[in-house]
Amino acid sequence: MSLRTSAVLCCLATGWVAANNAACAQAPAQPASTTKPNVLFIMVDDLNDWTGALQGHPQAYTPNLDKLFRSGAAFTNAHCSAPVCNTSRHSLFTGLHPANTGWLGTTGLGTIEKSYDEVLAGRLPMPTFFRKHGYTTLAAGKIFHKGVQDFDYPYWDTTRSPKYGFVNEAHAKGKFGPGPKDGGAIRLKHGHSVSGDSLSWEALEEDAIPPKGMPDEQIAGWAVRQLRQDFDKPFFMAVGFIRPHVPYTAPKRYFDRYPLDSIELPHIPEDEFSDIPLYGKAMAYGTLPDGDHREVLDLSPTYWKELVRAYLACTTFVDHEIGRVIDALKRSPYAENTIVVLCSDHGQHLGEKRHWRKQALWEESTKVVLFLSYPGQKNTNLSNNRPVSLIDIYPTLASLCDLPDQGLDGVDLTPLTEDPNAERGKPVLTTRYYKNHSLRSQDWRYTRYRDGAEELYDHRVDPGEHHNLANQAQHAEVLQEHRKWLPKQDALPPGKDHFPRDMYDARVDQFKAEGVPSWLE
Repeated sequence: MSLRTSAVLCCLATGWVAANNAACAQAPAQPASTTKPNVLFIMVDDLNDWTGALQGHPQAYTPNLDKLFRSGAAFTNAHCSAPVCNTSRHSLFTGLHPANTGWLGTTGLGTIEKSYDEVLAGRLPMPTFFRKHGYTTLAAGKIFHKGVQDFDYPYWDTTRSPKYGFVNEAHAKGKFGPGPKDGGAIRLKHGHSVSGDSLSWEALEEDAIPPKGMPDEQIAGWAVRQLRQDFDKPFFMAVGFIRPHVPYTAPKRYFDRYPLDSIELPHIPEDEFSDIPLYGKAMAYGTLPDGDHREVLDLSPTYWKELVRAYLACTTFVDHEIGRVIDALKRSPYAENTIVVLCSDHGQHLGEKRHWRKQALWEESTKVVLFLSYPGQKNTNLSNNRPVSLIDIYPTLASLCDLPDQGLDGVDLTPLTEDPNAERGKPVLTTRYYKNHSLRSQDWRYTRYRDGAEELYDHRVDPGEHHNLANQAQHAEVLQEHRKWLPKQDALPPGKDHFPRDMYDARVDQFKAEGVPSWLE
């Protein structure tokens, strides 16, 4: 990383070069205030609304999340700014939307790193901002795409990236492990590693679990230990859980709660794709050679059920680990003066829209879990269904901690926790690659792809988004109302003077030349 020019950052970084001492002297760190609230920030990877409280799946068992949601404000119509990990997380932690930064997920993390200072234009990412204002910042687990950070930057005072100690190194899957011992059904079918082979599962016996526990067990243990420590300054603690990210592996006892024969699958109409534009079909196709949904159906008559069961098991598993952290906070001296935020980075499809994983612009990909509680909060057990965005978290925390406004793209959600009739003021924008946008308003989802094709769904009568109304004349006014919220100018990736063709362009060209696969017609 290039030397940061910000005087604030040079003050924060331990051992920063002496050449910046003069600049540091001009920007002294602000003293900590003993009255500032602490922040416990919990992120959960790939968690959709399959929780008991949000009722995304009728069989979901998440008692700790459900209890937590009753203690503050649960935003039941929250959405990500991008339906993929690294783009969503950098947007969340900078408070800037990908359509404005050009960090669209197509050019890799190197582009974000090289353009970081230029794009932030004097603003600071959330952990660094809190650090500047007197907070001790600490993190463990998956906070950014690679872990506690994606590149060298003064976010944290203390970090923990555990060496998880996998038993089966051949299928460790890095921080996402352990994977299935046999590599999983997709790898067994293809006989080699293919892109997307992580769409697999295993109910882990004790001998398949690392000696120190699953990664999420280790991450929760770290957080519990931190909450027993004495802090002489307010803290900003980020705890990033990995499940229910693929591969869907968890201790067997969590699978036992969900007998395979009892599993309920999402409803998919036969004509689901008859009104979906080509770019939507390209997103639904996925990454496996014959298309994700086609391969899931072909693997075995029960593989779809197996994956749904495994996702539910992983969700119940991570719910248990989240409960350990929340219980530790309640037992700590910080219980009465700590803001708690819990969110996922994006949603997850389990066959809805004949799509798997995320990386699409339908409800299952964009919808996230978002919870907030804070000292002095008047309304608890509040369920707010106004559409809100993950980029609203940063300005909300800054407001609750009485920190300066940096001119971010999100809005302060505090009024929505105090007045059930308050509104965010505009629909939530989600972007997938260049000029593919979706807007979620109170009752509608409107999507426009880069070729101008559109989708429109009325959530009052069609929460599953099965019937595209964009071509019906009676909805012209609704379409026009949403179109005005599309970006007036889409930022290109930093350093680019045009947007290069991506995998969706290639897939659309393939459809035009060879025809659309029958399962997407």
